[in-house]
Amino acid sequence: MSKNKRFTKDEIDVLSKSPYVKNIRENRLTFTYEFRCILYDEWVKNPSITQIRKFLELYGFDYTMIGYNVLRDIIKNFKRNGRPSGGMNKIFGTSNSLHARYDDEFLIDSGIFIKSGRGVRFTSEFIDQVYKEYPKVSIESKLESCGLDPNRVGYPRIYDLKRLFDGKKSVKENISVNIINKYINHPYVLRCTYKQFCLKFCFYNEASRFKELPIDEVLGIFEINGSDLPVGMRNRIQYKLNNWNVESLSVSDEIDSDFKLRVQYNKMRALEKLSLMYFNRLRNNLPHYTFEQKKVLCMWIKELPHDRYDYSVQSILKKIRLSRSSYYSILSNDNYGM
Repeated sequence: MSKNKRFTKDEIDVLSKSPYVKNIRENRLTFTYEFRCILYDEWVKNPSITQIRKFLELYGFDYTMIGYNVLRDIIKNFKRNGRPSGGMNKIFGTSNSLHARYDDEFLIDSGIFIKSGRGVRFTSEFIDQVYKEYPKVSIESKLESCGLDPNRVGYPRIYDLKRLFDGKKSVKENISVNIINKYINHPYVLRCTYKQFCLKFCFYNEASRFKELPIDEVLGIFEINGSDLPVGMRNRIQYKLNNWNVESLSVSDEIDSDFKLRVQYNKMRALEKLSLMYFNRLRNNLPHYTFEQKKVLCMWIKELPHDRYDYSVQSILKKIRLSRSSYYSILSNDNYGM
């Protein structure tokens, strides 16, 4: 890792005493393989120079002494090669070569890459498949399930895909003519062109209650196939939905009655899924609740309009795994939790 400004004798003396420095001379600083691995694992949590700087300072390095160029070179190597995978140093004493990259023809034959310019890129089908399960299922795991070694696929390709999924990378996104014709007259679609896909206010008003579900499932409630839209567009819809204020806009649109009935049915199924998700969350958190929180929970269950939601007290208690005796004991004890 080079440094434009040469290290002074005093700086060399200070840095050479660090157990994390493998080699130091006037124009070069090299960290140990072990430390570079630790540094990489911290960097991937928040890929930025600031993250590298904070971590180096945590291990006793003076940023002003090391210099910006060293940090820049570290990140450059991480982006190009991924996690350090070789090198001989005083801690490990072993030598491992970098993983040999797959050639483009092999990646194209795998079925999850296509030719693009001078190289290759992931197919739209693979991107869509991974996006539906990301981040619960990592890109690396998906590649392994397809019989590919992520290290040999190359970190830059995986890193760019992660940035796309996280909404940190903009790409050219076009909608095909078939998709435009499919949605141009959709009741919840405001505008659909080869570069734009805009939804009406009524969509966000109605969909905001389902925003905890994956965006493809939310779109599916309104009979929009998420796979028809590029990942970036879905990310923008998700972001707008997460920040939507229902009370700020109220728009009523004339929607075909048959279509409205289908959407209503989809909403009911989505609400059932959400309710089960909430009950599971309560069940998992219940053992960790304080006495006061359990009291509040039981009071909440008591006040629910059970006939309206078709959930009896017994049904709710069963779902959250709270016994009837405990429930009634908590309610009848005025001093419970005090």
